[in-house]
Amino acid sequence: MKIKLIRTTISSLLFACALVGLVTAMALGTSNVASAQAPERTIQGAWRTMITGVNCQTGDPLGPPFAGLFTFNKGGTMSEYGIGPGSSPALRSPGHGVWQHEQGWQDYSYTFTYYRYNSSGVFIGSQKVRSILELGASGDEFTTHSAVEILDANGNVIGTFCAIVAGTRFE
Repeated sequence: MKIKLIRTTISSLLFACALVGLVTAMALGTSNVASAQAPERTIQGAWRTMITGVNCQTGDPLGPPFAGLFTFNKGGTMSEYGIGPGSSPALRSPGHGVWQHEQGWQDYSYTFTYYRYNSSGVFIGSQKVRSILELGASGDEFTTHSAVEILDANGNVIGTFCAIVAGTRFE
């Protein structure tokens, strides 16, 4: 009789422990799923962009906007590509650069450069873009204001202009 009581008590305790463990595991799994569904708002990832060159003093467009692609990698590097109206992919390299998070949750900055070539494929210089970026509240769009320097083959600045970029996350 005493052995039967001990077995029943142990069985009940084991069942209770298993039930507590199961409930705890389910609660932890649910919280992990919830956090996985609310990703951190960051610029990391791939973006479709519309780039518009503008006059730095007036803000007037210098030409029609054109499509581009930006990728912000974990760790602070980035890549960029976009071909302006009347240009050719043969006249420039992809852009490569760095980005960083600034003060507010939505504030970032980045700088990238790419090489320029003439129609014969001869290196004629580069272009350097420095930008401030504001991430939208959803984390799926951004706007930037950029200062652009056009450099000759020796690294001398031969022209400048500004640009604005609107980006949407590519998913």
